[in-house]
Amino acid sequence: MAISYGVLEYGEFMVRRLESAQVSGSEQVTFIKNWVTKHKLKNADCHFVLNKQEYNLELIESPHVEDAELVEAVRWRLKDLIQTPIEETAIDVFPLPNDAYRGRMRMVYVVAVAKSIIEQKLTLIRSCGLDPKVIDIEELALRNIALYLPEVNKSTVALLGVKENNGEIYMFSNEDMYLTRSIDLGMSSLRGEIQTASESQHLGEMADRFVLDIQRSLDYYESQLGKGVANSIYLLPFDAQGVDIKKILLPNLIPPIHTLDCRKFIPFSERVSPTIEEQEKVLTVIGAVLRRAA
Repeated sequence: MAISYGVLEYGEFMVRRLESAQVSGSEQVTFIKNWVTKHKLKNADCHFVLNKQEYNLELIESPHVEDAELVEAVRWRLKDLIQTPIEETAIDVFPLPNDAYRGRMRMVYVVAVAKSIIEQKLTLIRSCGLDPKVIDIEELALRNIALYLPEVNKSTVALLGVKENNGEIYMFSNEDMYLTRSIDLGMSSLRGEIQTASESQHLGEMADRFVLDIQRSLDYYESQLGKGVANSIYLLPFDAQGVDIKKILLPNLIPPIHTLDCRKFIPFSERVSPTIEEQEKVLTVIGAVLRRAA
């Protein structure tokens, strides 16, 4: 199992150390304890990011209740959407901004995690000699990275993650995540067609579907959420085995497409300079240590 970890220097708000390692589950606690001791980080604050398989993220219409009652009201609306019994589930919510959906409705993202998973993570963190401060999710870790992109305060940026069998698009404006949508196709379906597209401009069926799925997300954001056109699309780091996915995206999508490289905008110390390949392993860690209030 790969584990990644970073250290943030709060005084300068700068990432001072960023590492990852392949460690089996049974060896994780010992490995991290030794690392914590080596770097004199006993009882340091720990921000932990859950894997996507460990939580549910649902977008639902907000109940008409006071803010103090929102979590409890959402809890009972969520019980038919998740498999874990609701009484055994930890719930958190973050509302979409008032301008989403042109103000026609109030929507909230709801994070649901089995309480047993939260307890496991807290035990793990404390066993490693660290002080658990935040149990976070990937979407909000990516939000923290998006906040450093230069255009996010003036317009919308989209982050596009493409994995082997699927993908996801995230859309951010100012300090908020407005949209996250899954993409059914991944690199395993596209690899051969991307190689063909490098020799001609014709796309295969899978590549056409992939581009169409992204375009539908962009259109939904513009027409339904009423937030306008995305200014840029950033491809998240991913081991595409030498295949340049931008070859099929650039001619078929209007927003400029860039490869996300945190070295260009994240406050790293001089000794921290992860390659694009290394960033794939530590991306959510970077977002976790640069967490701002959601």
